[in-house]
Amino acid sequence: MFQADCFEGKRFLITGGSSGMGAHIALSLNALGAEVFALGRDTQKLESKKEQAHNQDNFITITQDMSQFKGLDKTILNLAKEYGSFDGAVLSAGIQQTAPIQSVLSVESATALFDINYFGNLQVLKGLLDKRAKSNEGASFVWISSNASVKAYKGIANYSASKAAINAAVKSIALEIAPKFRLNAISPGFVLTEMIESWKSVYNAQYIDDMDKQYPLGIGSVEKVSPLVCFLLSGDSAWITGQNIVIDGGGSL
Repeated sequence: MFQADCFEGKRFLITGGSSGMGAHIALSLNALGAEVFALGRDTQKLESKKEQAHNQDNFITITQDMSQFKGLDKTILNLAKEYGSFDGAVLSAGIQQTAPIQSVLSVESATALFDINYFGNLQVLKGLLDKRAKSNEGASFVWISSNASVKAYKGIANYSASKAAINAAVKSIALEIAPKFRLNAISPGFVLTEMIESWKSVYNAQYIDDMDKQYPLGIGSVEKVSPLVCFLLSGDSAWITGQNIVIDGGGSL
């Protein structure tokens, strides 16, 4: 779909780059010639991903806890000043928690989810949009939302709300930053990631099988999502901004 060097000379920042969707996107961009800055809170996992990179010299790892978002915009600004202008970013850092509305953890869950899924990523975006960061004209930013923002599921009201906040913010911010920059969201459905694999007690084989039946095209994989992100970061999507693109194998139909 993409030429091997189509992102040659481009520089992207990826939050949530140590595992799952963020890591796969980071590795995909690196393989397509981009210099990638992968942010994550687990240094060991980041280094493991770097070892898998097609061009390790162009895969820079940065340990960062996204829940500690105060001043994060300044950290990102300083990163741009040190390494140079960015051509975009993928805001992929996120967590998921199940907390029914009657749960004693409901409010605490909402705070934790918004801190990372929304506020942390927002601060990263703010840093890159700062004039002093000198992000390159035409830079494109992709924020990872979820089909839970457009389809109801029991027990994840807080998670759904944190993702719906992304969709609303994307539209408003896209208007603010056009025509110099673009911003879009994508809303994946149920995607098999390392996190899902590690939660065997919740996402057991029976659960996966039942979920697969709810998706006309089956449940997803990171390999099916990354190409859409790469497209939105590329010049081929130059007339697309402010959108939330649902990519869920028909799961929200």
